[in-house]
Amino acid sequence: MMQAFWLLAVLAYARPELVVTTDWVADHIDDPNVRIVDTRTRGYEESHIPGAVWLDINDSRDKSNPPTYLPDLETFVATLEEIGISSDTHIVFYDDRGGIYGTRPWVLLQLLGHEKASVVNGGWPKWLAESRQTTAELPDVARGEIVVKRNDQWIATADDVAAAIDQPGIRLMDARKPAEFSGTEIGKNPRGGAIPSATNLFWENAVEGEYQSFKTADELTDLFGSQGLTTEDEIITYCQGGGQAAHELFVMHLMGFDDLRLYLGSMEDWSRQPERPLE
Repeated sequence: MMQAFWLLAVLAYARPELVVTTDWVADHIDDPNVRIVDTRTRGYEESHIPGAVWLDINDSRDKSNPPTYLPDLETFVATLEEIGISSDTHIVFYDDRGGIYGTRPWVLLQLLGHEKASVVNGGWPKWLAESRQTTAELPDVARGEIVVKRNDQWIATADDVAAAIDQPGIRLMDARKPAEFSGTEIGKNPRGGAIPSATNLFWENAVEGEYQSFKTADELTDLFGSQGLTTEDEIITYCQGGGQAAHELFVMHLMGFDDLRLYLGSMEDWSRQPERPLE
């Protein structure tokens, strides 16, 4: 029997290991089994957490590679190995915008079968506010070695989304701003609006405060419950280019949702195919 998510008495995150605190990071800076990864779009060379390496968020999506929009995975794995990541490394992402720049690479790690990855709650803004140590020194790291155990269940294509429209038990979740969802804002897309039967849940609704920290488990329970979501639903998330949708997917996984896929092409892909419906 389907059980509404809002009825669950959730006192803590279902997968608390996906989120770490700044205290945890400070305690593990010198841990050889931990690799702290800065995914900010700017500022790494000027200042970062000691020992942190930098990963370009653009490496996690290839806009010239439909229908999956995945980067060349061999190249992506090589990039990870170059910054000192191995199969047994616990990867810890941080950024300066609520975790959104770490969650898309996090999805790719799941695709590669690398489950030991977390996001720093509050990220760089919280680290700075607590007057913790920073440096401009670039770390010298030994090359890692990753054994790929590919799991394609995390990725959806436009055809998968089309097949999910109006299907019972499958929810399409649009992580964009309400104005984009309604079609008021089109941006660079040739067509505006939303995919039919999709539900709008703006990704920033899952974070709060000056550091854009993840909301509590109880607050997220209420948030997802307000949309009638159940942990038994099959869910496909999308946005404009897969970043906001990856954040939404990550938070859902944090809260115990299992059947999740990311439409990495998102509206950049869907809106450019005239045969795909929008409303």
